Amino acid sequence: METAVGIQWGDLFALVLYFGAVLLIGFWCSTRLKDTECYFVGGRKLPGWAVGISMLGTAISSVTFLAYPGSAYAMNWSRLVPGLMLPIAAIAAIYLFVPFYRKARLVSAYEYLELRFGAWARVYGCIMWSVAQFYRMGIILFLLALPVKSMTGFDLYSIIIVMGILVTIYTVLGGIEAVIWTDVMQTIVLLLGGLFCIATVFIEVPGGPGTVIAKALENGKFDLAFSFEWNFAEDTFWVLVLNGLFLFLQEFASDQTKIQRYCAAKNDKAARNAVWIGGVGCIPVWATFMFVGTCLWVYYQTFPETIVDQIRSDQVFPHFILTQLPLGLAGFVIAAVMAAAMSSIDSCMNGSATVITSDLYRRHLAPGRQDGHYLNVARFVTALAGVLMIICSLLLTQIREDTILDIGFFIAAIFSAGLGGLFFLGFISKRTNSQGAAIGIVLTVLVTIWLTFSELGWLPEAYSSRIHKFIINFFSNMVAFVVGYFASYLFPKPNQEKLANLTWWTVKN
Repeated sequence: METAVGIQWGDLFALVLYFGAVLLIGFWCSTRLKDTECYFVGGRKLPGWAVGISMLGTAISSVTFLAYPGSAYAMNWSRLVPGLMLPIAAIAAIYLFVPFYRKARLVSAYEYLELRFGAWARVYGCIMWSVAQFYRMGIILFLLALPVKSMTGFDLYSIIIVMGILVTIYTVLGGIEAVIWTDVMQTIVLLLGGLFCIATVFIEVPGGPGTVIAKALENGKFDLAFSFEWNFAEDTFWVLVLNGLFLFLQEFASDQTKIQRYCAAKNDKAARNAVWIGGVGCIPVWATFMFVGTCLWVYYQTFPETIVDQIRSDQVFPHFILTQLPLGLAGFVIAAVMAAAMSSIDSCMNGSATVITSDLYRRHLAPGRQDGHYLNVARFVTALAGVLMIICSLLLTQIREDTILDIGFFIAAIFSAGLGGLFFLGFISKRTNSQGAAIGIVLTVLVTIWLTFSELGWLPEAYSSRIHKFIINFFSNMVAFVVGYFASYLFPKPNQEKLANLTWWTVKN
Protein backbone atom coordinates (compact mmCIF):
# COMPACT_ATOMS: atom_id res chain seq x y z
CA MET A 1 0.00 0.00 0.00
CA GLU A 2 1.32 3.48 -0.86
CA THR A 3 0.28 6.92 0.24
CA ALA A 4 -0.01 10.08 -1.78
CA VAL A 5 0.27 13.54 -0.29
CA GLY A 6 -0.53 16.64 -2.30
CA ILE A 7 2.47 18.81 -3.01
CA GLN A 8 2.43 22.26 -1.42
CA TRP A 9 3.80 25.49 -2.81
CA GLY A 10 6.65 25.77 -0.30
CA ASP A 11 7.89 22.26 -1.08
CA LEU A 12 7.56 22.86 -4.80
CA PHE A 13 9.59 26.06 -4.51
CA ALA A 14 12.41 24.21 -2.72
CA LEU A 15 12.48 21.60 -5.48
CA VAL A 16 12.53 24.20 -8.26
CA LEU A 17 15.49 25.95 -6.62
CA TYR A 18 17.36 22.66 -6.40
CA PHE A 19 16.70 21.71 -10.02
CA GLY A 20 17.71 25.17 -11.19
CA ALA A 21 21.02 25.01 -9.31
CA VAL A 22 21.86 21.59 -10.76
CA LEU A 23 21.17 22.64 -14.34
CA LEU A 24 23.12 25.90 -13.91
CA ILE A 25 26.18 23.94 -12.79
CA GLY A 26 25.83 21.67 -15.81
CA PHE A 27 25.62 24.61 -18.22
CA TRP A 28 28.55 26.40 -16.53
CA CYS A 29 30.77 23.34 -16.80
CA SER A 30 29.81 22.86 -20.46
CA THR A 31 31.36 26.26 -21.26
CA ARG A 32 34.71 25.04 -19.89
CA LEU A 33 34.92 21.87 -21.97
CA LYS A 34 37.66 21.82 -24.60
CA ASP A 35 38.37 18.15 -25.30
CA THR A 36 37.89 14.57 -24.07
CA GLU A 37 40.57 15.12 -21.41
CA CYS A 38 38.28 17.73 -19.84
CA TYR A 39 35.15 15.62 -20.34
CA PHE A 40 36.62 12.46 -18.82
CA VAL A 41 39.07 13.69 -16.14
CA GLY A 42 38.37 17.43 -15.78
CA GLY A 43 41.73 18.42 -17.22
CA ARG A 44 43.39 16.76 -14.17
CA LYS A 45 43.15 20.00 -12.20
CA LEU A 46 40.31 19.63 -9.68
CA PRO A 47 40.86 20.25 -5.93
CA GLY A 48 41.16 17.19 -3.71
CA TRP A 49 38.43 18.25 -1.27
CA ALA A 50 35.87 18.55 -4.07
CA VAL A 51 36.91 15.21 -5.58
CA GLY A 52 36.67 13.59 -2.14
CA ILE A 53 33.19 14.95 -1.45
CA SER A 54 32.17 13.74 -4.90
CA MET A 55 33.46 10.23 -4.05
CA LEU A 56 31.52 10.45 -0.80
CA GLY A 57 28.33 11.48 -2.58
CA THR A 58 28.70 8.71 -5.14
CA ALA A 59 29.14 6.08 -2.43
CA ILE A 60 26.10 7.34 -0.51
CA SER A 61 23.39 7.32 -3.22
CA SER A 62 19.67 6.96 -2.63
CA VAL A 63 20.34 3.41 -1.44
CA THR A 64 21.77 5.10 1.66
CA PHE A 65 19.05 7.75 1.89
CA LEU A 66 16.08 5.37 1.62
CA ALA A 67 17.16 1.75 1.89
CA TYR A 68 19.43 2.18 4.93
CA PRO A 69 16.68 3.84 7.01
CA GLY A 70 14.25 1.19 5.74
CA SER A 71 16.62 -1.61 6.74
CA ALA A 72 17.32 -0.11 10.19
CA TYR A 73 13.60 0.48 10.72
CA ALA A 74 12.67 -3.12 9.89
CA MET A 75 15.71 -4.89 11.39
CA ASN A 76 18.89 -3.47 12.94
CA TRP A 77 22.22 -1.99 11.78
CA SER A 78 23.52 -5.20 10.18
CA ARG A 79 23.50 -3.70 6.68
CA LEU A 80 26.06 -1.14 7.88
CA VAL A 81 28.66 -3.89 8.39
CA PRO A 82 29.84 -4.07 4.73
CA GLY A 83 30.45 -0.31 4.80
CA LEU A 84 32.75 -0.63 7.83
CA MET A 85 35.26 -2.32 5.52
CA LEU A 86 35.58 0.79 3.35
CA PRO A 87 38.48 2.43 5.28
CA ILE A 88 40.55 -0.76 4.90
CA ALA A 89 40.05 -0.65 1.14
CA ALA A 90 40.83 3.09 1.15
CA ILE A 91 44.26 2.41 2.69
CA ALA A 92 45.04 -0.03 -0.13
CA ALA A 93 43.93 2.59 -2.64
CA ILE A 94 46.12 5.33 -1.19
CA TYR A 95 49.33 3.28 -1.19
CA LEU A 96 48.78 1.14 -4.29
CA PHE A 97 46.15 2.28 -6.74
CA VAL A 98 46.32 6.09 -6.56
CA PRO A 99 50.09 6.29 -7.24
CA PHE A 100 49.86 3.77 -10.06
CA TYR A 101 46.93 5.29 -11.96
CA ARG A 102 48.22 8.82 -11.61
CA LYS A 103 51.73 7.87 -12.76
CA ALA A 104 50.32 6.01 -15.76
CA ARG A 105 48.02 8.98 -16.64
CA LEU A 106 45.28 6.63 -17.75
CA VAL A 107 41.76 7.75 -18.58
CA SER A 108 40.13 4.34 -18.10
CA ALA A 109 40.78 1.71 -15.46
CA TYR A 110 40.64 -0.96 -18.14
CA GLU A 111 43.53 0.44 -20.13
CA TYR A 112 45.66 -1.19 -17.45
CA LEU A 113 44.16 -4.62 -18.13
CA GLU A 114 45.17 -4.42 -21.78
CA LEU A 115 48.71 -3.37 -20.91
CA ARG A 116 49.00 -6.26 -18.44
CA PHE A 117 46.99 -9.07 -20.03
CA GLY A 118 45.97 -8.04 -23.54
CA ALA A 119 42.98 -6.60 -25.39
CA TRP A 120 40.58 -9.36 -24.27
CA ALA A 121 40.96 -8.29 -20.61
CA ARG A 122 40.22 -4.66 -21.42
CA VAL A 123 37.08 -5.52 -23.36
CA TYR A 124 35.90 -7.96 -20.68
CA GLY A 125 36.41 -5.45 -17.87
CA CYS A 126 34.73 -2.65 -19.78
CA ILE A 127 31.64 -4.67 -20.67
CA MET A 128 31.10 -6.25 -17.25
CA TRP A 129 31.53 -2.96 -15.41
CA SER A 130 29.25 -1.06 -17.80
CA VAL A 131 26.47 -3.65 -17.57
CA ALA A 132 26.66 -3.49 -13.77
CA GLN A 133 26.32 0.30 -13.90
CA PHE A 134 23.12 0.16 -15.97
CA TYR A 135 21.55 -2.02 -13.29
CA ARG A 136 22.88 0.17 -10.49
CA MET A 137 21.59 3.34 -12.11
CA GLY A 138 18.21 1.71 -12.64
CA ILE A 139 17.92 0.75 -8.97
CA ILE A 140 18.92 4.22 -7.81
CA LEU A 141 16.49 5.94 -10.18
CA PHE A 142 13.71 3.65 -9.01
CA LEU A 143 14.42 4.57 -5.38
CA LEU A 144 14.38 8.22 -6.37
CA ALA A 145 10.93 7.88 -7.94
CA LEU A 146 9.25 6.34 -4.88
CA PRO A 147 9.12 9.41 -2.61
CA VAL A 148 8.25 11.68 -5.52
CA LYS A 149 5.28 9.46 -6.29
CA SER A 150 4.24 9.50 -2.64
CA MET A 151 4.40 13.29 -2.57
CA THR A 152 2.60 14.06 -5.81
CA GLY A 153 0.54 11.00 -6.65
CA PHE A 154 1.95 11.16 -10.19
CA ASP A 155 2.43 8.01 -12.23
CA LEU A 156 5.62 6.16 -11.24
CA TYR A 157 6.65 5.56 -14.86
CA SER A 158 6.35 9.24 -15.75
CA ILE A 159 8.47 10.24 -12.76
CA ILE A 160 11.21 7.78 -13.71
CA ILE A 161 11.31 9.09 -17.27
CA VAL A 162 11.33 12.79 -16.33
CA MET A 163 13.92 12.45 -13.57
CA GLY A 164 16.09 10.24 -15.75
CA ILE A 165 16.08 12.86 -18.49
CA LEU A 166 16.99 15.63 -16.02
CA VAL A 167 20.09 13.91 -14.65
CA THR A 168 21.12 12.87 -18.17
CA ILE A 169 20.99 16.47 -19.44
CA TYR A 170 23.50 17.99 -17.02
CA THR A 171 25.81 14.95 -17.24
CA VAL A 172 25.83 15.12 -21.05
CA LEU A 173 26.55 18.85 -20.93
CA GLY A 174 29.33 19.14 -18.37
CA GLY A 175 31.17 15.81 -18.19
CA ILE A 176 33.12 14.80 -15.08
CA GLU A 177 33.52 18.40 -13.88
CA ALA A 178 29.75 18.87 -13.78
CA VAL A 179 29.50 15.52 -12.00
CA ILE A 180 31.98 16.54 -9.30
CA TRP A 181 30.65 20.04 -8.61
CA THR A 182 27.01 18.93 -8.56
CA ASP A 183 28.03 16.07 -6.27
CA VAL A 184 29.54 18.58 -3.82
CA MET A 185 26.28 20.49 -3.62
CA GLN A 186 24.16 17.34 -3.55
CA THR A 187 26.18 15.69 -0.77
CA ILE A 188 25.72 18.73 1.48
CA VAL A 189 21.98 18.80 0.72
CA LEU A 190 21.42 15.10 1.42
CA LEU A 191 23.35 15.15 4.71
CA LEU A 192 21.39 18.17 5.93
CA GLY A 193 18.18 16.40 4.92
CA GLY A 194 18.97 13.42 7.12
CA LEU A 195 19.97 15.63 10.07
CA PHE A 196 16.73 17.63 9.78
CA CYS A 197 14.71 14.43 10.08
CA ILE A 198 16.66 13.26 13.14
CA ALA A 199 16.13 16.66 14.78
CA THR A 200 12.39 16.45 14.07
CA VAL A 201 12.14 13.09 15.83
CA PHE A 202 14.16 14.36 18.80
CA ILE A 203 11.79 17.31 19.16
CA GLU A 204 8.58 15.28 18.79
CA VAL A 205 9.37 12.22 20.95
CA PRO A 206 8.90 12.88 24.69
CA GLY A 207 12.31 12.77 26.37
CA GLY A 208 14.16 13.60 23.15
CA PRO A 209 17.39 11.83 22.16
CA GLY A 210 17.70 10.03 25.51
CA THR A 211 14.38 8.26 25.00
CA VAL A 212 15.15 7.43 21.38
CA ILE A 213 18.53 5.85 22.17
CA ALA A 214 17.33 4.00 25.28
CA LYS A 215 14.32 2.48 23.54
CA ALA A 216 16.41 1.46 20.52
CA LEU A 217 19.07 -0.18 22.72
CA GLU A 218 16.42 -2.03 24.68
CA ASN A 219 15.05 -3.57 21.49
CA GLY A 220 18.37 -4.42 19.82
CA LYS A 221 17.97 -1.86 17.03
CA PHE A 222 21.70 -1.00 17.09
CA ASP A 223 22.87 -4.62 16.72
CA LEU A 224 25.33 -5.20 13.87
CA ALA A 225 24.29 -8.77 13.12
CA PHE A 226 21.72 -11.46 13.78
CA SER A 227 24.52 -13.99 14.20
CA PHE A 228 28.33 -14.10 14.58
CA GLU A 229 28.64 -17.75 13.55
CA TRP A 230 31.11 -18.81 10.83
CA ASN A 231 28.34 -19.81 8.46
CA PHE A 232 28.62 -18.74 4.81
CA ALA A 233 25.08 -19.87 4.02
CA GLU A 234 23.31 -17.50 6.44
CA ASP A 235 23.02 -13.75 6.88
CA THR A 236 25.83 -13.58 9.45
CA PHE A 237 28.25 -10.86 10.52
CA TRP A 238 31.16 -12.53 8.71
CA VAL A 239 29.24 -12.87 5.45
CA LEU A 240 28.63 -9.12 5.52
CA VAL A 241 32.28 -8.43 6.36
CA LEU A 242 33.52 -10.47 3.39
CA ASN A 243 30.93 -8.87 1.13
CA GLY A 244 32.05 -5.35 2.04
CA LEU A 245 35.80 -6.01 2.09
CA PHE A 246 36.01 -7.58 -1.35
CA LEU A 247 33.44 -5.28 -2.88
CA PHE A 248 35.28 -2.12 -1.81
CA LEU A 249 38.74 -3.50 -2.63
CA GLN A 250 37.45 -4.23 -6.11
CA GLU A 251 35.90 -0.77 -6.41
CA PHE A 252 39.10 1.05 -5.48
CA ALA A 253 41.14 -1.15 -7.82
CA SER A 254 38.86 -1.32 -10.84
CA ASP A 255 35.77 0.91 -10.55
CA GLN A 256 35.90 3.56 -13.26
CA THR A 257 34.12 6.15 -11.12
CA LYS A 258 36.95 5.88 -8.57
CA ILE A 259 39.78 5.79 -11.15
CA GLN A 260 38.50 8.91 -12.91
CA ARG A 261 38.57 10.79 -9.64
CA TYR A 262 42.13 9.70 -8.87
CA CYS A 263 43.11 11.14 -12.24
CA ALA A 264 40.96 14.28 -12.02
CA ALA A 265 42.65 15.57 -8.85
CA LYS A 266 45.27 18.27 -9.45
CA ASN A 267 48.17 16.38 -7.80
CA ASP A 268 49.03 13.19 -5.91
CA LYS A 269 48.42 14.75 -2.49
CA ALA A 270 45.00 15.98 -3.56
CA ALA A 271 44.13 12.51 -4.88
CA ARG A 272 45.15 10.84 -1.60
CA ASN A 273 43.16 13.37 0.42
CA ALA A 274 40.16 12.71 -1.82
CA VAL A 275 40.34 8.98 -1.08
CA TRP A 276 40.50 9.67 2.67
CA ILE A 277 37.48 11.98 2.50
CA GLY A 278 35.47 9.49 0.45
CA GLY A 279 36.67 6.37 2.25
CA VAL A 280 36.42 7.49 5.86
CA GLY A 281 33.64 10.04 5.51
CA CYS A 282 31.14 7.43 4.33
CA ILE A 283 31.05 5.67 7.71
CA PRO A 284 29.49 8.51 9.75
CA VAL A 285 27.15 9.37 6.87
CA TRP A 286 25.93 5.77 6.52
CA ALA A 287 25.59 5.55 10.31
CA THR A 288 23.55 8.77 10.25
CA PHE A 289 21.01 7.29 7.87
CA MET A 290 20.90 4.02 9.79
CA PHE A 291 20.13 6.18 12.82
CA VAL A 292 17.35 7.88 10.84
CA GLY A 293 15.70 4.46 10.48
CA THR A 294 16.14 3.76 14.17
CA CYS A 295 14.61 7.13 15.03
CA LEU A 296 11.65 6.41 12.78
CA TRP A 297 11.05 3.08 14.51
CA VAL A 298 10.99 4.80 17.91
CA TYR A 299 8.78 7.58 16.55
CA TYR A 300 6.13 5.21 15.21
CA GLN A 301 6.30 3.12 18.37
CA THR A 302 5.54 6.32 20.27
CA PHE A 303 2.96 7.66 17.78
CA PRO A 304 1.57 4.56 16.02
CA GLU A 305 -0.15 4.96 12.68
CA THR A 306 -2.15 2.23 10.99
CA ILE A 307 -0.92 3.25 7.56
CA VAL A 308 2.73 2.68 8.58
CA ASP A 309 1.98 -0.97 9.37
CA GLN A 310 0.63 -1.44 5.84
CA ILE A 311 3.51 -0.02 3.78
CA ARG A 312 6.94 -1.44 3.01
CA SER A 313 9.80 -0.54 5.32
CA ASP A 314 11.64 1.36 2.56
CA GLN A 315 8.59 3.63 2.18
CA VAL A 316 8.36 4.60 5.86
CA PHE A 317 10.97 7.36 5.53
CA PRO A 318 9.23 9.04 2.53
CA HIS A 319 5.94 8.81 4.43
CA PHE A 320 7.52 10.53 7.44
CA ILE A 321 9.05 13.25 5.26
CA LEU A 322 5.77 14.09 3.62
CA THR A 323 3.51 13.94 6.66
CA GLN A 324 5.60 15.19 9.58
CA LEU A 325 8.04 17.81 8.27
CA PRO A 326 7.05 21.51 8.07
CA LEU A 327 6.16 23.30 4.85
CA GLY A 328 9.24 23.86 2.70
CA LEU A 329 11.42 21.56 4.78
CA ALA A 330 9.74 18.51 3.25
CA GLY A 331 10.60 19.86 -0.19
CA PHE A 332 14.20 20.37 0.92
CA VAL A 333 14.44 16.77 2.17
CA ILE A 334 12.86 15.45 -1.03
CA ALA A 335 15.52 17.45 -2.87
CA ALA A 336 18.05 15.63 -0.66
CA VAL A 337 16.61 12.29 -1.82
CA MET A 338 17.06 13.44 -5.38
CA ALA A 339 20.55 14.68 -4.59
CA ALA A 340 21.50 11.28 -3.19
CA ALA A 341 20.31 9.57 -6.34
CA MET A 342 21.81 12.03 -8.80
CA SER A 343 25.24 12.03 -7.17
CA SER A 344 25.52 8.32 -7.91
CA ILE A 345 23.75 8.23 -11.24
CA ASP A 346 25.82 10.98 -12.85
CA SER A 347 29.07 9.28 -11.81
CA CYS A 348 28.00 5.92 -13.22
CA MET A 349 26.76 7.58 -16.40
CA ASN A 350 29.94 9.54 -17.06
CA GLY A 351 32.09 6.54 -16.15
CA SER A 352 30.19 4.31 -18.56
CA ALA A 353 30.60 6.87 -21.34
CA THR A 354 34.32 7.04 -20.61
CA VAL A 355 35.03 3.33 -20.79
CA ILE A 356 32.76 2.67 -23.78
CA THR A 357 34.23 5.57 -25.73
CA SER A 358 37.87 4.98 -24.76
CA ASP A 359 38.04 1.22 -24.37
CA LEU A 360 35.70 0.08 -27.11
CA TYR A 361 35.00 2.81 -29.64
CA ARG A 362 38.34 4.64 -29.83
CA ARG A 363 40.43 1.52 -29.24
CA HIS A 364 38.68 -0.98 -31.54
CA LEU A 365 35.88 0.52 -33.64
CA ALA A 366 37.15 3.92 -34.84
CA PRO A 367 40.81 4.57 -33.97
CA GLY A 368 42.70 7.60 -35.21
CA ARG A 369 39.85 10.13 -35.36
CA GLN A 370 40.10 13.74 -34.20
CA ASP A 371 39.46 14.43 -30.53
CA GLY A 372 36.30 16.43 -31.24
CA HIS A 373 34.77 13.33 -32.80
CA TYR A 374 35.35 11.31 -29.62
CA LEU A 375 33.92 14.11 -27.50
CA ASN A 376 30.68 13.97 -29.51
CA VAL A 377 30.63 10.17 -29.21
CA ALA A 378 31.12 10.42 -25.44
CA ARG A 379 28.13 12.73 -25.15
CA PHE A 380 26.04 10.38 -27.29
CA VAL A 381 27.04 7.39 -25.15
CA THR A 382 26.17 9.36 -22.00
CA ALA A 383 22.70 10.01 -23.40
CA LEU A 384 22.37 6.34 -24.39
CA ALA A 385 23.36 5.32 -20.85
CA GLY A 386 20.56 7.54 -19.59
CA VAL A 387 18.05 5.75 -21.84
CA LEU A 388 19.22 2.31 -20.67
CA MET A 389 19.04 3.48 -17.06
CA ILE A 390 15.43 4.52 -17.52
CA ILE A 391 14.56 1.18 -19.13
CA CYS A 392 16.20 -0.77 -16.27
CA SER A 393 14.35 1.31 -13.71
CA LEU A 394 11.03 0.72 -15.43
CA LEU A 395 11.71 -3.02 -15.50
CA LEU A 396 12.55 -2.98 -11.81
CA THR A 397 9.03 -1.77 -11.01
CA GLN A 398 7.82 -5.15 -12.29
CA ILE A 399 10.37 -7.60 -10.86
CA ARG A 400 11.20 -6.23 -7.40
CA GLU A 401 10.62 -8.97 -4.80
CA ASP A 402 13.30 -8.38 -2.15
CA THR A 403 14.31 -5.27 -0.27
CA ILE A 404 16.08 -2.70 -2.42
CA LEU A 405 19.27 -2.83 -0.38
CA ASP A 406 19.55 -6.60 -0.75
CA ILE A 407 18.95 -6.37 -4.51
CA GLY A 408 21.79 -3.86 -4.76
CA PHE A 409 24.19 -6.13 -2.86
CA PHE A 410 23.15 -9.14 -4.97
CA ILE A 411 23.68 -7.39 -8.28
CA ALA A 412 27.05 -6.01 -7.17
CA ALA A 413 28.10 -9.52 -6.17
CA ILE A 414 27.06 -11.08 -9.49
CA PHE A 415 28.64 -8.47 -11.73
CA SER A 416 31.88 -8.28 -9.81
CA ALA A 417 32.76 -10.99 -12.35
CA GLY A 418 36.22 -11.51 -10.90
CA LEU A 419 37.40 -8.03 -11.90
CA GLY A 420 38.93 -7.34 -8.51
CA GLY A 421 40.79 -10.65 -8.59
CA LEU A 422 41.99 -9.91 -12.12
CA PHE A 423 43.36 -6.49 -11.16
CA PHE A 424 45.10 -7.83 -8.06
CA LEU A 425 46.51 -10.67 -10.12
CA GLY A 426 48.13 -8.13 -12.38
CA PHE A 427 49.28 -5.79 -9.62
CA ILE A 428 50.73 -8.33 -7.20
CA SER A 429 52.31 -11.06 -9.32
CA LYS A 430 55.09 -10.81 -11.92
CA ARG A 431 54.58 -14.46 -12.89
CA THR A 432 50.98 -14.29 -14.09
CA ASN A 433 50.40 -14.06 -17.83
CA SER A 434 47.55 -13.50 -20.25
CA GLN A 435 46.78 -17.20 -20.76
CA GLY A 436 46.59 -17.98 -17.05
CA ALA A 437 44.45 -14.91 -16.35
CA ALA A 438 42.07 -15.91 -19.16
CA ILE A 439 41.65 -19.40 -17.69
CA GLY A 440 40.93 -17.82 -14.29
CA ILE A 441 38.26 -15.58 -15.77
CA VAL A 442 36.58 -18.42 -17.70
CA LEU A 443 36.28 -20.46 -14.51
CA THR A 444 35.14 -17.36 -12.63
CA VAL A 445 32.28 -16.84 -15.06
CA LEU A 446 31.23 -20.49 -14.70
CA VAL A 447 31.40 -20.38 -10.89
CA THR A 448 29.46 -17.09 -10.80
CA ILE A 449 26.74 -18.54 -13.04
CA TRP A 450 26.50 -21.61 -10.81
CA LEU A 451 26.28 -19.56 -7.59
CA THR A 452 23.74 -17.17 -9.12
CA PHE A 453 21.52 -19.95 -10.49
CA SER A 454 21.70 -21.64 -7.09
CA GLU A 455 20.58 -18.48 -5.34
CA LEU A 456 17.71 -17.98 -7.79
CA GLY A 457 16.56 -21.59 -7.29
CA TRP A 458 17.11 -22.59 -10.91
CA LEU A 459 19.14 -25.71 -10.11
CA PRO A 460 18.17 -28.98 -8.43
CA GLU A 461 18.98 -28.92 -4.74
CA ALA A 462 21.63 -31.62 -5.11
CA TYR A 463 23.61 -29.36 -7.47
CA SER A 464 23.03 -26.05 -5.71
CA SER A 465 25.48 -24.20 -3.51
CA ARG A 466 24.70 -23.07 0.02
CA ILE A 467 26.70 -19.87 -0.26
CA HIS A 468 24.98 -16.64 0.76
CA LYS A 469 24.24 -14.33 -2.15
CA PHE A 470 26.20 -11.44 -0.59
CA ILE A 471 29.54 -13.25 -0.92
CA ILE A 472 29.26 -14.38 -4.51
CA ASN A 473 31.75 -11.59 -5.22
CA PHE A 474 34.20 -13.04 -2.66
CA PHE A 475 34.24 -16.43 -4.35
CA SER A 476 34.32 -15.07 -7.89
CA ASN A 477 37.31 -12.88 -7.10
CA MET A 478 39.13 -15.66 -5.28
CA VAL A 479 38.63 -18.01 -8.24
CA ALA A 480 39.96 -15.37 -10.65
CA PHE A 481 43.03 -14.76 -8.51
CA VAL A 482 43.93 -18.29 -7.39
CA VAL A 483 43.16 -20.10 -10.65
CA GLY A 484 44.71 -17.33 -12.72
CA TYR A 485 47.91 -17.46 -10.68
CA PHE A 486 48.47 -21.22 -10.78
CA ALA A 487 47.28 -21.59 -14.40
CA SER A 488 49.98 -19.11 -15.41
CA TYR A 489 52.62 -21.71 -14.55
CA LEU A 490 51.37 -23.79 -17.48
CA PHE A 491 52.68 -21.12 -19.84
CA PRO A 492 55.96 -19.18 -20.26
CA LYS A 493 56.75 -16.23 -18.04
CA PRO A 494 55.70 -12.83 -19.39
CA ASN A 495 58.44 -10.59 -20.74
CA GLN A 496 59.77 -8.95 -17.58
CA GLU A 497 60.79 -5.79 -19.44
CA LYS A 498 57.19 -5.24 -20.51
CA LEU A 499 56.08 -5.37 -16.86
CA ALA A 500 57.76 -2.06 -16.05
CA ASN A 501 55.30 0.07 -14.03
CA LEU A 502 52.61 -2.60 -14.33
CA THR A 503 53.08 -4.46 -11.02
CA TRP A 504 53.68 -3.52 -7.42
CA TRP A 505 57.24 -4.84 -7.75
CA THR A 506 58.15 -3.03 -10.96
CA VAL A 507 56.74 0.46 -10.36
CA LYS A 508 59.49 3.04 -10.72
CA ASN A 509 59.48 5.90 -8.25
